[in-house]
Amino acid sequence: MAATDPHESLFPRPLGAVENNPTALKLILGGKLRELRVAAGLDPAHVDGRLGFSRSKTSRIELGRHGCKRDDALALLALYGVGSEERVEEFLRLVDQSRRSDWWRSFSDVLSDFFTPLVALESAAERIRTYEPFYVPGLLQTPAYTRAVIKAGPGQLLQHDVMRRVELRQERQRHLDEPGAPHLWAMIDESVLLRTVGGRDVMRAQLEHLIAMMERPRVTLQIAPLDVSAAVGVGTGVTYLRFALGDLKDAVYIEHLTDSTFSQKPQIVEEYRNMLDRMGACALTPAESMTVLRKRLAEF
Repeated sequence: MAATDPHESLFPRPLGAVENNPTALKLILGGKLRELRVAAGLDPAHVDGRLGFSRSKTSRIELGRHGCKRDDALALLALYGVGSEERVEEFLRLVDQSRRSDWWRSFSDVLSDFFTPLVALESAAERIRTYEPFYVPGLLQTPAYTRAVIKAGPGQLLQHDVMRRVELRQERQRHLDEPGAPHLWAMIDESVLLRTVGGRDVMRAQLEHLIAMMERPRVTLQIAPLDVSAAVGVGTGVTYLRFALGDLKDAVYIEHLTDSTFSQKPQIVEEYRNMLDRMGACALTPAESMTVLRKRLAEF
């Protein structure tokens, strides 16, 4: 769409629930500014010089790493030939939305840098696909199960830090109950059900919770039998974020022992999406998985 067309929105598709996610908005606004700059035939260094910006400021704004201020947005839009008052006001409204504080910042005391991109963007996704080889996925954990998993992890944490991490996970789950929340498609390795995490009472309650969650319309759960997970070879925890808006690129979060990788590179994202597709095709159906869960619950 040409920037000179005054009759169409710069954002022809409604952003919907994404407007409530400042991190996602920064990425979308940055991408739109990059699109407008390219259409105007300008490079970032030229823009920095013309507007008196510090070096690489334009690039940081376009990458969503530097929040765009209203004055900067006005200068950029004018430089790129966006003269429609309606379009400018629309853009500024979103700039204001993007500059609100993200909910997860209140958990910065326990939120690792490598985990932040996933937490920041998962509620803006249309679909979350996740595979866990060792534990129940975090978005499906009970507080007691989460507490047991955290305490079993590396290092000795203070009780306050354990509590804060549990609260963070519960808050992530709460955001999935909001209108327009993503569909969660989780695959769990069969071995997860065989590990009695936190004791029998904790594990029994966790199994009951999984069964209850499967009744929700936006939750799909599959169990991957041991031979399936061995054949597909994912080997680690993976979460894939599928965004409905073309303004946001799909992303994949890959867990390692002490850190993780968050990538939006198409080649990496496609590789892990294909792995999840293969595992989903070979795993038990949701109905079969429900049967397995009920059978395991009966053993407690």
